[in-house]
Order: sequence, then C-alpha cells, then structure tokens
Amino acid sequence: MKKLATFLTLALVTSAAAQSLAPDSVRIHYQRPDANYTGWGLHAREDTSAQVEWSKPLAQTGKDDFGVFWDVPLKDGAKKLGFIVHSGDNKDPGLDLWFDFSKGRELFIKSGSANVAYAKAGPFDVDATRPVEAALAPADPPVPAGVARINYYRPDGKYDGWGLHAWEDTTLTVDWAKPLTPTGTNSFGIYWDVPMKTDWKKLGFIVHKGDEKDPGPDFFLTPDRGNQAWVVSGKTELFTTRPDTSVRTVGDLMKQQAIMLSRDLIAVKPELVQGGAQYTLFTAPDAGLKLTPAGVDGGTSLTLVEVPAGLSAAQKARTPYLATYKLLQVRAEDRVKVPDALRGQLALQSAMPDGTLLDVTGVQAALALDDLYAYDGPLGVTWQGQTPTVRVWAPTAQDIKLRLADPDGKNERSAAMTRDAKGVWAVAGTPDWKGKAYRFEVKVFAPATGRIETNLVTDPYSVALTLNSTRSLLVDLNDAAQKPAGWDTLKKPALRSISDLSFYELHVRDFSAADPSVPAAERGTYLAFTEKNSSGMKHLKSLADAGLKAVHLLPTFDIATINEDKTQWKVLRDQGKFPPNSDEQQKAVNAIKDQDAYNWGYDPYHFMTPEGSYAVNPAERTREYRQMVLSLNGSGLRVVQDVVFNHTNASGQAERSVLDRIVPGYYHRLNVNGGVENSTCCSNTATEHRMMRKLMIDTLVLMARAYKVDGFRFDLMGHHLVSDMQAARAALDALTPEKDGVNGRQIYLYGEGWDFGEVQGGKRGPNATQVNLFGQGIGTFNDRIRDAVRGGNPFGGLQEQGFATGLFTLPNAQAVNTNKAKLLQLTDLVKVGLTGNLRDYSLVNAEGKKVTGAGVSYNGAPAGYAASPRESITYVSAHDNQTLYDGVLLKAPANATPAQRTRMQNLANSVVLLGQGLPFSQAGDDLLRSKSFDTDSYNSGDWFNTVDWTGKTNGLGRGLPPAEKNGGNWPLYRQLLGNAALKPAPADTGRAADHYREMLRVRYSSTLFRLGTAAEVQQALTFLNVGPNQLPGVIVMKLSGAVSPTNPYRNIVVVFNGSGQTVNVKDAALAGLKLDLHPVLKNSTDSVVKQSKYQGNKYQGNTVTVPGLTTAVFVGK
Repeated sequence: MKKLATFLTLALVTSAAAQSLAPDSVRIHYQRPDANYTGWGLHAREDTSAQVEWSKPLAQTGKDDFGVFWDVPLKDGAKKLGFIVHSGDNKDPGLDLWFDFSKGRELFIKSGSANVAYAKAGPFDVDATRPVEAALAPADPPVPAGVARINYYRPDGKYDGWGLHAWEDTTLTVDWAKPLTPTGTNSFGIYWDVPMKTDWKKLGFIVHKGDEKDPGPDFFLTPDRGNQAWVVSGKTELFTTRPDTSVRTVGDLMKQQAIMLSRDLIAVKPELVQGGAQYTLFTAPDAGLKLTPAGVDGGTSLTLVEVPAGLSAAQKARTPYLATYKLLQVRAEDRVKVPDALRGQLALQSAMPDGTLLDVTGVQAALALDDLYAYDGPLGVTWQGQTPTVRVWAPTAQDIKLRLADPDGKNERSAAMTRDAKGVWAVAGTPDWKGKAYRFEVKVFAPATGRIETNLVTDPYSVALTLNSTRSLLVDLNDAAQKPAGWDTLKKPALRSISDLSFYELHVRDFSAADPSVPAAERGTYLAFTEKNSSGMKHLKSLADAGLKAVHLLPTFDIATINEDKTQWKVLRDQGKFPPNSDEQQKAVNAIKDQDAYNWGYDPYHFMTPEGSYAVNPAERTREYRQMVLSLNGSGLRVVQDVVFNHTNASGQAERSVLDRIVPGYYHRLNVNGGVENSTCCSNTATEHRMMRKLMIDTLVLMARAYKVDGFRFDLMGHHLVSDMQAARAALDALTPEKDGVNGRQIYLYGEGWDFGEVQGGKRGPNATQVNLFGQGIGTFNDRIRDAVRGGNPFGGLQEQGFATGLFTLPNAQAVNTNKAKLLQLTDLVKVGLTGNLRDYSLVNAEGKKVTGAGVSYNGAPAGYAASPRESITYVSAHDNQTLYDGVLLKAPANATPAQRTRMQNLANSVVLLGQGLPFSQAGDDLLRSKSFDTDSYNSGDWFNTVDWTGKTNGLGRGLPPAEKNGGNWPLYRQLLGNAALKPAPADTGRAADHYREMLRVRYSSTLFRLGTAAEVQQALTFLNVGPNQLPGVIVMKLSGAVSPTNPYRNIVVVFNGSGQTVNVKDAALAGLKLDLHPVLKNSTDSVVKQSKYQGNKYQGNTVTVPGLTTAVFVGK
C-alpha cells in the first residue's frame, strides 16, 4: 500500500511535466496554501477560443508540484487574455487579471495575491491587474516520444560551437571530440533532443565547447524529474522546470567559489574584496538560504573581515592555485559558531554599504574539516573478541543511524549512532551482529543539490559486501573461515633487494577466461591461479623459474561497473566464422560491452573489498583472493596490486557514490567553482585532504596485512601529491613481520607519474610525477625508453619506427623512418633508460658531447629523472596501449619476414630485461600477444583481451578493433588483419617465449644487471659505440665489477643490434676481456645468436660480431 501511495503521488507531481502544452494554448498555474482545490475553476475571456460561462468555468486540466493548472486554448493571432480564478462567486484574489503573452506561455499565481510570475521559482512581482496586449511567442516544439530534451540559455546569445556530451541511458554513443549538435532553437535558447533507451533510468550530460564546460559539473536527469532539463549558462543548478531568465540575480548559491583554508579563514576571488565592502557568511541547517536580487535571504549570519596581508607563504604553498586570492576571516566572536555552521548550507556574500551586491557564492569547507576534525583512529568495523564496533567519519552529518539487516536485506532495523568531537559516529554491537548486513542512514547537507539529503549508503571502509555491493557486511577478516589452509604460515618468495624485482602485468579474466585447462567454474576467477597444472600456471611457473619475481594484477578492488550476478551476464557467441578483418566481431562485442563480465576495472566502488565477479562464490571472495596469493607465492611469484585512489566511479548523489553521500564535498578535488574535477576520467579524489589520504593509506596497510600483497602500482599517481606518497611509504615501512606478519620495507610502490589536469605543474602542491619523485625510492613508468624502443607514442606516430622496429636500418614506406639523426637521438634515450633512467648519469651523446641523463631531451623534457634505478619502471608495453607485437606489425617493413618481426619483438624485450631499472612486461609480451591493434581494450571483452598460454594462437585476426577508439585507423588495420602472412606460426611464438625466459636467466645470473644505486651504475656501466660516428642501430653496454657470490663475471658486454645486418663492433675497451657468449645463450634455441663472436686480446682484434636484430651477451671471468 505504501508503494502504491508513493506511485500515485509521483504520478500527480509529474503529470504537468508529462502533459505537453499545446502550441495554441497557454497554461495558468494556481497554488493554495490549504491545497484544497475542489470547486475552483477558471473564467477566461477575450482572445480564447474556449466557450466559457461564469457558471461553467474551465475545469482543472491537471495537478503538479505547484498546485493545479488550466490549459487555455487561444484564437489565431491572440494578443489579450483576461482571467479570474473563482469558486462560484468567490474570486481569488478578487480582481480581474491579465496574461502577458510577451513573458511566456505559463503563468503562476498564488492565492490571495495579484502579483504573478512566469516561472515557478518566481519572483512573483508582475502586477497582473494591468491589461496588456502582446503577441504570443511561437510555441516551442513539443518533446518527441523516446527522447529527453536539454535546453540551454546563454545571456550573450552566442551558441556557436556549443555541443552536448551525453552518456548513460541514451541510445547514442557520443565522443567528447564530437558532441551532439543542437537539435534546434526555441524560446529559451537552443536545445538537444537526446534519444533514450526504453525504460531509461538516467541521462548524464555536459554542455561544452571543446574542453570548456558550462557550467562545469556533470549533470544527471532522471525520469522521475521529467523528460526536460534547462541549463542556464554559469549556473550549476539543473532546472527541471523552465527558469525565469528575465530577472538576473548576482551570484550563485550552487557554485562554491569561496574556499575555506582553515576553521576561520576563507580564500575568495580578488574582485569580491573591495574597500568598504561588508562580508557575511550565511549558514542554514535546513538548507533554507535563498538568493534574491537583494542578496541572501534566510539563515543566520557570521561576520567576516579582510586579512590585509592575504595568504601566507605556507598557505600559498599548500594551495598554489589560490595564490592570487584575497583572504577573509571569521571575526573572533563568531568563530565558536563555525563547527555548527559546517553542518548546514553555507553562503558567502560581499556587498557595499548601499546594498550593492558584489557577489554571492557557496563555500568549499574541506580544509576547515581537516583543521577541525582530522582523525587518526579506527574506522569501519573493529572487533573486540566477537563484539563489533562500527565507526564512520562524517563531521557534517546532522544525524546517522546504522541500518542492520540480514545479508539478503530482510529484517532491517535501525540502531542509533553517537557523534564524538572528531565527527566520528559510532555504535557498539553485540556478538549476534556478526555476519549481518549494514548501511548508514546519513542526514546531511549536499552542496551538489543544495538540499538536506537522507542517504542510505554503504561503508567506505567495507571489508566485505553483499552481491553487487548493496550492503556492507560485518565480517572479521581474522576469522578462520576467511583463511585458506596455510595462510597464517605463508612464507614469501625470497627477495634479496628491491632492485631484483621484475613484473608481469595480468588481468584476472585475461589469465584464464579462455583456458580450457582450468575448470569451467573457475575461469576468470581468483581460483584459476590455484590450478597448478593449468596452461596459465605452468607458464607463470616457467617464468618464475627463469627469474621473474612478481605478477602485477590489474584492479581487483570492488568494481562499480561489473555485475557480480553471473546469471545476468551476456555472453559473446563464437565469432570465428567472420573474416579476420571483419567489423562484425566488434559489433557483437560492443552490443554487450556493459553487460558482460569484462572491463579493466579502473572504477573504484569500495577500496578494501575484493571484486566479487572474480570469485567463484562472491560470498567467499576474501578466502578465494587469499588462495590466489597463496598459490602465486608458492610458485615463486610475489603479488603486486593495481590500486586506483585518484578517482571514484561517481560523486554527488549518484547511485554508486559512497564517499560524497557521507561527507559531501570533502573527498573529491573541486575546481574554483566547486565542481568535481574529472581529468582522470571520472570524479577525482583529493588525497591532499587528510581523511582521503587516510582512506588510501588504511587501504594499503589492510591489503598488506590482511591479504599479504607485496607491492602497489598507483594508477595516475601524478594526481597524488609527493606528500601522499611519502605518507604511504612511511606507513608501509612501519609494518614488521613480528607485529604485522609482513615486512613493509619489501613492499614496493610504483605508478604512473604523468603530469596533467588540474594538478599539472604543481598547481595543487608538488605532485607525484617522474621528476618530483626524485630520491623517494618510488618507481614511475619510463615513457622515454618505451617510445624510443617502439617508435612513435601511444597518441600518435602509428607507423613511426624506433630502435627495435627498424628505424633507418630497416625503414618501412614512411619517409620519416629514413632519418639517421632521429635514430641516434632515440638511441641516446634508450641508453639513458638502460642506466635506470638516472638523472645524473654521465654519458657521451650522439653528438659526441658529455652530458647527463637529464641533459638528453625527451620532447623538450629531461630524459633522465631518477635518483636510483629502482625509481624507473622499464617497459615497452602495458595493458593500456597497443601490445608490443601489434606495434611491431604496424612499424616493421611490409616485406619483413616472420622471423624478423619476432626478432624485433625479442630485441625490445631484451632492452627491458637487461637494463638497470625494474623490468615490466604486459602478459603475453613473451608470446607475441596481439589484440588485433586495439589501442584501448578497457571494455573490449574477453574476445579481444584473452591470452592463449599454449602459443597456438596470439589474438591476431579477431576482427577490426572496436570502432569507438580505433575506427579512424580501420583502413590500415583492415589491410594488415587481412594479410594471413602476418599471423605468427607456433614456432615463432615458441621462439619468443624461449627468448624471454633466456633474457630473464641472463638478468638473474649477475647482480651487475640489478645495481642498487646511481653511484654503482656510474662506476660499473659504460657505453661503447658512441658519438656521431657510431654504428647506427647498435648499442654496446659494458658492465664491470668484482666477482662475488651474486656476480660470477668480472665483465659483461651486451650488444643490442637493432639493425638488419651483422655488425662488427671494434673498441679498445674490449681488449683482453676474455669474453665468451653467455652460457644461457650458448644453450639458446636461437641458432642465430650462437653466431655471435668475440675476438679480443692484447695482441689482436678487439671486436664483437653480432647478427642483425639480435641481442648478444658476452661474459668474462
């Protein structure tokens, strides 16, 4: 019955929106404070086509959330309409009233007043007792069935170039670079009609011109609010009834352009501060502040005063993007009111003494919350024996209750929570709570909506969840039921030094989804890693036996965008019947891409809980994840986890928003207008805020202690600050085997040190980029060596060749690839990379000049940036670019033989595996893995991402890659995919696999390949064949050191021959070294490398001879 009542109420509320206004009619809305509309009708006269008598007034057309309304039909050419609302002879308000057609087609009147409005929100200041004649504006086109209309108004009337980006439940796929063009113009401005799916639930949209967004934040329209939305330029409020744009107010309560720096200091735009101005901070616990032409109405006020000196040096260092802002302070006698003010709506007003408004804006309060409420204690569920205590940090909440239920959601009941001085709400449970499900019921002001919201939300510190994360679970990870046999006594694979690490990047589903040697129920799951005799585990074991140290897993935290209910998955039918260059495969993949089991997983929902779709039984996900770790460690491989703390899947009041529905406006990084930054893709987090940093660090510590994870790779690490990473490092370093069961100092941190977005150039403080992390012992991916080895880059130069792909020495048909100078320049980049990308390493460049690593240019930036080799992740292939072999196919000459293409792949892998720095490979790089040229296989399903561990297939020829990210290159891809000669034979794949393992064995045969410090590298490593007269395409690296238990060789000479010809390298430094081919290569399955020779003593030649496209390693004792 309750549901039925709600439905009927909703139907009445939305009936006006659902009932379109006829083009030859106007609508008169009427509101009574008693909501009693029985017997009230409308008398209309003059230019109406309706036949109305006083005794038979027009009946009410419908009812909406304002009141009731009448639709009045008009004569052709109508200019004048008189009307009276009456019940019998009782008129309201008592006077004859007139409709002004020039102001709109809908009029709003409130009982007892002759002042009307032409927008529901008012202002009600038009005197309707004055007769007026005006032509009716042309009717807006009706909204067609099956679409949602987005209306957009700009005061300047300049709409050229503005488009609409749309996503969620639209039937269109809209690319940011190709927004929807306006459908037409109407009396409001311009509009877009967006076609929607049947039974649509949500439309996300942004009005933008290039990268300029208006007003900034993502907007969402849901059908319960109607099928139209109105956007006013510069206003962050989404209107679902047409706003009145004829009356302009100063300021915007929905923007948050005032930024608190502490509990009593507020940074504001310079133009807001003027001599003699009065500054006021308004607060309303009921969110009742209103913006009128006269300023803020409602709430209580706190007086602000200017701080003439402005921001201090420390404040500017903490918030560099606010360096030019002015500073206001809450006056001393009002400061005691600030804590309560922060729990309601805030607005800052600047006005002159004569009442002239300078500005009105909302307020960002995150740093004030840090100042007042930063907390270092436990959050989430803690256990004292069998008794749980639940805590959540929510200092701005007005009330929180714990909603406790059975795991299926039944028998839900509430328990009161109490708030402490740090804004932590807590409740102590009883032993019978164990295993129960829970949510928080949070009553809190949400700046994104301007309202007090009551949110039912899961625990951001959840360690266990029900299916699809509908509820958190009260689970103790230390219970025996959560642990596989042997968990507590697990011994980690030995690790002499962080410098010994090497990484093999894997996606959980890629590993086993298509592996028939894995039981069907375990394919694509954690438990697939426990099948020791599967093809995949045999392959990983062979790599571990050759020396590989760690498997890097793509995200396995709770993922927002993968359905954990496997019964609802849509499964792709076999696409093998289509030609290898057909577009049919990608059509089929695209049709189910959001309903299958696959994506990369970079959509964080809950950080501390393993993803349920990767478990055979999602209810056993903790135990199954631990079984995976146990098995990998037992095979000699450490486990590195990909973590994503730079963004969440959603923010605001969105369904999958967790953090922002508990402490709205705190956890995410906001721009100067209060909009959530999304330069990472989604809702950027602000780990510079203390409690977001705490959440990150607490998650790392939990994963290290409870799941025995051996390292963390940070997605878009450059969006965190250096101080964030230092804090993470310090927290892990504090973990000891005695106290925590793990050695935190052997937990390695690395990530993407890219510098872009709102943090670029340190705008939010020194961010964790390649250059800024110098000396921190934290690794960053080395894009310099990647681009130099492959040629081109992930964003262009598709067929540009590099050191390993034939530049100059084996040019393809592209003119740019005959440039010798470019090859020598890229060779310098490779050399710097081989040092571990050391900033201060001294070498001779291609011009014959002595330079440092930083003195070699990478697109104008310093190539070398690391303080030690462990700060550089050496790679040429990762999940988010085209595979290495796809790159080879694109760049190699058209007439290259299968053996040459395989040797190019092997050469590139050699550079990765034999240099200083920590080697990193994408899974399948050793098997000539292809994704059929897919440049971004994030959502390309198992079809394009699967790995064949047997080497019988490599993924090439699975059809044209999905059009959304690859369509522009289809003509080239179609030609290559249709060429059967490009598909490698199993023998080619076998050679690649053998070579990769051989290079691993070579690397781990001597610690000279794994030096720990810059000084050691400078002393031990030199390059021969340097300067302008060097043999192009050939790098000769000499390593020398004392013989020791970890280094049996006094000298090692590595020759990377990227040319297509056998080369003889003669150098005096080779004299008397008594070199021989490395024992591993003497036993290689490659007959070509065995042709490599050394001739050198003090009496005759000092020469090494190496065949083309070959890496030869010579050793001397």
